[in-house]
Amino acid sequence: MEKLTIVVTCTDRKSLVVPEQRMLRSLPNSVSKAPVWTQRIESADTVTLLRNLYQGDAWAQLPRLEDASRAIGFEPTTYVASAGLGLRPVSTPGPAYGATFTPNSPDSVPGSAIQQRAWWDHLNRWNGSGGHLPDGIPTLFVLSRRYADVLAPLVAKTAVASPVLVIGGSEAIAPSLRLPADAKLRSALGGTLGALNMRTAVAWMERLTSTVIDSTRHRELWHNWATRASRHERHERIPLADHEVLKAVRRIRTQEPTISKTRALRSLRENGYACEQKRFGQLFEAFEEEHRGTRVD
Repeated sequence: MEKLTIVVTCTDRKSLVVPEQRMLRSLPNSVSKAPVWTQRIESADTVTLLRNLYQGDAWAQLPRLEDASRAIGFEPTTYVASAGLGLRPVSTPGPAYGATFTPNSPDSVPGSAIQQRAWWDHLNRWNGSGGHLPDGIPTLFVLSRRYADVLAPLVAKTAVASPVLVIGGSEAIAPSLRLPADAKLRSALGGTLGALNMRTAVAWMERLTSTVIDSTRHRELWHNWATRASRHERHERIPLADHEVLKAVRRIRTQEPTISKTRALRSLRENGYACEQKRFGQLFEAFEEEHRGTRVD
């Protein structure tokens, strides 16, 4: 079997409870954040395999992607690109944490993509990986826009010595290396928009006919299928009264006690409900204030 490297992004949802000291929002602004952060990661006393740490619709597609690659004749090794841990094989252990390169989260790594790359480089010096991938092995990256902005130098470096394809990504990736995910395929691929990149990668792999991860012929076949499968979707979400929003917040917080306001709103909308962002923020904060210091059951 031919070896294949798969690189996917981490997810906000974790299988372990994230303690406050390993949420990026808790770091003091008066000191260099990266060394303090890695010290806190090192001090964690509860870890699990990274494959089992992450959760959510997108992460649930990983076994499908790996199985599809094996079916075509690949032997996959999967890495996770983590804003809290750096580049790590999913077969290695790590603790729960709250850190992301995605903007508008209280646990976002601050600054521009260039500044976030400096954070990324620090993590990879600390974890010993150096942020390097094996040379000469076909490599499939499945990246969101912001993670692609941060990992663009790694993609370019890997492409010098290895066949590379990026599913999703951003304009920071060379067009010849990239297959953008198309929201018009969501109805054909299923799942949420947040999992579109991973579901696109699965569909791409399931349609391969050889261990060439990208070829002109396969792009033509994909384009033909995508043209037939594309659908414009109208999102008609159900509006909620204030008390209904608060009830939904209680349910979401019970399921995930450390969830951020932004991700809670996303969860609400993904379940087909409507709430304006400012109004939801006010209600979420009111709920938090009312239940501060108490357990939400």
